[in-house]
Amino acid sequence: MSNPPAEAAEEDLLKRISDLRQEINKLKEKKYAAIEEVRKLRQRRIEKIEKLKAVRAQLETLFQEYNARINELKELKQKKDALFDVIKEMRREFEELKNLMKKTQGLNPDLLEKRIKSLEWRIQTSSLTLDEEKRLIQKIAELEKKFTEAKKILKIKEKGNEEKAEFLAKRIELATIRQKISATVGEISEKKKLIASLKEEREKIKKELDELKQRIEQKNKEIEDLNSQIEQKNRELEKQVETQKKMERGVYGGANDAEVLERKRKVAEEKLKKGERLTFEDFYALYGAARGKDEDHGNLH
Repeated sequence: MSNPPAEAAEEDLLKRISDLRQEINKLKEKKYAAIEEVRKLRQRRIEKIEKLKAVRAQLETLFQEYNARINELKELKQKKDALFDVIKEMRREFEELKNLMKKTQGLNPDLLEKRIKSLEWRIQTSSLTLDEEKRLIQKIAELEKKFTEAKKILKIKEKGNEEKAEFLAKRIELATIRQKISATVGEISEKKKLIASLKEEREKIKKELDELKQRIEQKNKEIEDLNSQIEQKNRELEKQVETQKKMERGVYGGANDAEVLERKRKVAEEKLKKGERLTFEDFYALYGAARGKDEDHGNLH
């Protein structure tokens, strides 16, 4: 005789076992999906770290170039200042020469020398009174003084002509240095912009790395939680399977093997209708029981 309460209890138990297995499979699928996402997030993090290293290397190179340009600019400014002082001094000397030339305008060393010789010859060859000789000697002294000044001015003038060429060369050099300063300032400005841009990119990558780290930690926590749920479901499944085995042995209700197999077959048929996954026990209940019935009919005939 059948035992309806026992059959109902076993059907509920088998259904619970089936539900638990489905729940475990779903949890495992979630876990595998989370693990795959962690793998992708870690790969992205590795790529970001490599990108950050590249940006830092670029920044280091740019800083070196920037500092080199700053030092170059300092040197150029020092050269410009020194050259400007030289040009300023040369201008002052030219101005002095110009003023001196104005004061001594008309002094010709050759003419003065001839005049001196002429007066000396007159003293030597002419019969002069003492006053006349004294006057000529004074005149010669004045002319000699002017002659000395004229020769000095001539040398200064010659030197001035030479220095004019040097002055022009200095002015060209100064203009060249100013151009270099302008170009260097432009380079420094561009490098400052690049440095600012790379710093901004560096901070952006660091922020993205922090976000990726947080997401990885969240997913790892989710995986731990899923592992706990799977472990809990597995423990419950083990208990339910053990209970099922005890029921099959007749501990609950003393049902015979045929009744137990029939109940399992019904549960397997229900799962098949719903399109659920069948276990080995389900296949055995469906097809093993059918084979057993055919054999019984064969024995009767």
